[in-house]
Amino acid sequence: MSHPEDPRTFFGRHHQDYVTSHRHAKGEDLTWLIEGLHPEAGQHAIDIATGGGHTALRLAEQGVLVTALDITPEMLREVEKAAAARHLVIKTALADAEQLPFADNSLDLAACRRAAHHFRRIPVFLEEVQRVLKPGGRLGISDMTASQAGKPWLNHLEQLRDPSHHEAWSPDEWYQGLVEAGFHDIVIQLTEEPLAYTDWLAPVSPQTPEGRASLDFMAQEDAPQELVRGPLFIKRRILIWAQA
Repeated sequence: MSHPEDPRTFFGRHHQDYVTSHRHAKGEDLTWLIEGLHPEAGQHAIDIATGGGHTALRLAEQGVLVTALDITPEMLREVEKAAAARHLVIKTALADAEQLPFADNSLDLAACRRAAHHFRRIPVFLEEVQRVLKPGGRLGISDMTASQAGKPWLNHLEQLRDPSHHEAWSPDEWYQGLVEAGFHDIVIQLTEEPLAYTDWLAPVSPQTPEGRASLDFMAQEDAPQELVRGPLFIKRRILIWAQA
């Protein structure tokens, strides 16, 4: 039986939406994430919780040997189809971010885009990435974020929309977690993207119980200004690059 808190429930239902989503396929954070990883042809990389595979595809286009990981089989099948259509070679593996199926010190690059807020234990994820990267290997992350004061509101909102959302970390939490996992040369960049409420909600329909509850909560007077300004939801993102 599927459970709403399991990401496979939400992403199994919406797998095609994340492949065709323009914001996921073309978002500026994707370009910035790749540029900050400084990929080189022939390097070995993993794209953790690949979703629609957009990061893996972009790396493969640059000659990187990529394995796309996800816990949702439907998403991996979409990545395989997209790679074949573009005549790119991408390996796929059904794998959890907290238990990476790779040997110690075996990879050059690791990427994780718009997914870490689904992980139950982000510190374990970071420890696993540190384990599999070679000394000097690079990690790149893009995810939603909020201030320490704003994140309880954000996490509640995101859980109304998608119960598999676990926790978005603040920038300070990310920095502390990276340091504790052994990363160094850490670079953090914060961005914001104003979105109409229904654009943020997609692919969830406003007519669903999840959609109605999310929009009602967002319209409350006590919504933090860092995340809601008039008719706009402010999607705050954190981009991180760090060295193992």
